[in-house]
Amino acid sequence: MSADVRPGRRAIRAIVALLAGLVFWLFVFEGVMRVFLDEPVTPRFVIDPGYGVRANQPNVVTRHYVPGEYEVNITTNSVGMRGGREYAIEKPDGVRRILVLGDSMGFGFGVEDDEVVSAVLEDMLNAGPDKGHRYEVLNFSVSGFGQAEQLVTYRERARAYDADTVVLQYYDNDIGNNAVSNLFDLVGTDSVRRNGNDYLPAVHTRELLYSVPPVRWLFENSEAWNFVRNRLSSIVQKSLLRKHGLKRFDETQPEAVALTRALLRQFAEDVIKGGAHFTVFIIPHKTLQSNFPLTRDEVVEAGATLIDGRDFLKTGDYYKRDSHWTATGHRKAARALANVIMAHL
Repeated sequence: MSADVRPGRRAIRAIVALLAGLVFWLFVFEGVMRVFLDEPVTPRFVIDPGYGVRANQPNVVTRHYVPGEYEVNITTNSVGMRGGREYAIEKPDGVRRILVLGDSMGFGFGVEDDEVVSAVLEDMLNAGPDKGHRYEVLNFSVSGFGQAEQLVTYRERARAYDADTVVLQYYDNDIGNNAVSNLFDLVGTDSVRRNGNDYLPAVHTRELLYSVPPVRWLFENSEAWNFVRNRLSSIVQKSLLRKHGLKRFDETQPEAVALTRALLRQFAEDVIKGGAHFTVFIIPHKTLQSNFPLTRDEVVEAGATLIDGRDFLKTGDYYKRDSHWTATGHRKAARALANVIMAHL
């Protein structure tokens, strides 16, 4: 009997030793990362909402951390909007409602919930001269979105909230995002048609991983884990770009530019047909440059208002390493939006 037990015990000891060694080297790797490399920890909690593009996971409470620049709390409400404020689908009487659709800039990487452009704008409008109305600003931004995913989100989810104004944010990498997502086909030069494709890169894998508490903890706290995740994500993104003949997401390839121009016009048509005012907000790169593919006159001809961040933002309104807006950048953007919204409404 003892002869049968000893091999089992040896196997258990070997497994325990292997696990202990693995844990030891993980701690060493984590220590090296924190001392020498300082990897950002900015987990993206997204889900498959059932209409072919990503959505923010509801009721998230986490933190984002970029060494030397910021450590902020990140929350989403019960339907995945940034912040803890809740909004009924049916617009209450006496309320004017604004929708914001953007990417990680609009979602607010780098700032607290009450510093995001949508929260600051809501506070500004409610403290403004229009005492006959209450204002609600709903933030449907999702990290990584371009106009293709924003348009799907607007049609499938955001439009139901009956906005008076829709704000669409544009950033340099949107051209590449629109091409890579492959959600729309170009029809002529001014419109697009949804082609039936979905774009859910690694979403189901992340949903599975995030459902395991120890793994979710690693995503939220481990620099070593995020170092690996970020490098794998970069490899996948480069592969998607190559598939569509692109090297960078901000590359102005003619086909990608044509698609983006048509998406912007289609977005304006959808919003205006729904009875809302449409505003396009150009978010420049921190160098204060932008590859926005329409002229101001073309935006006006589409029936929209243009806010160009190059007119008032400064390099100091961006984090140096992370490249997202600081709280000052969000406040400047909110002030520009408040001026346009009050002038229109």
